[in-house]
Amino acid sequence: MLRITLDTNCLFDYFERNKQATLERLFQLHKEGKIEIAITTRVKTDTYGKDKNSRIWRKIKDWIREYHIKVLPCIGRWEISYWDEDIWSGEKELILDKKLKDIIGSENINDIDHLMAHIRHKRDIFITDDSDFLNVKNALEKKFSIKIFTPEDAVSYLRKFFNIAG
Repeated sequence: MLRITLDTNCLFDYFERNKQATLERLFQLHKEGKIEIAITTRVKTDTYGKDKNSRIWRKIKDWIREYHIKVLPCIGRWEISYWDEDIWSGEKELILDKKLKDIIGSENINDIDHLMAHIRHKRDIFITDDSDFLNVKNALEKKFSIKIFTPEDAVSYLRKFFNIAG
């Protein structure tokens, strides 16, 4: 089974930007047991909101329950992490953090943490529409032996991988 990690922007596309069709194809493959979809704990940081009850976060929580989505812990960071969700970091994570910042830049810690969790948990495909990742996709894939796709490219890849028509 291929293990897929979705970036937060995919969930914004699905729940708020009327781009459901592509992601529904991925959700169907997940339901069929062909892929396993996961998100990271940074999705909560990206969507929870200052009021602690954002509309998109409520939708995501329901979606996690309905589809049995795995939530991958990120490394704990002050003023970003929520208690009992993230994990302690060690030397290995500090080195990975630096390598990722060298490629992506250090402006958006949540982006770094999404990809770090994906790598740490040995996931197969990272799906994003975020130009911060896509602009350095080749360098990330080469350095970390990972695959990064847009949702549309992921669906095309998975159709070929599973020999699905259409």
